[in-house]
Amino acid sequence: MRRPVAVIVAGPIPAAVAVKAATAIPIVFYVAGDPVKLGVVAGLARPGGNATGVNNFAAELGAKQLGLLRELLPIAARIGLMVGPINAKVEA
Repeated sequence: MRRPVAVIVAGPIPAAVAVKAATAIPIVFYVAGDPVKLGVVAGLARPGGNATGVNNFAAELGAKQLGLLRELLPIAARIGLMVGPINAKVEA
């Protein structure tokens, strides 16, 4: 924080939260969780403060994507999903 910067790019979630708490410099973030629930922004439509960014809401879209797949392949008896083992959303 000693060097003058115009904007900070922060990710993942802990970095975005820590940087927001530490400075008033504008922050652009990419987080996997809900930035409102995580306390990074006040709201999605109006983030407020010094932070703005993107979120793909992949976990929330999963059910919708599965529903669309079932509509496309109604006779499918089994559908598999491959994910990385370090994904925080994966349960064994």
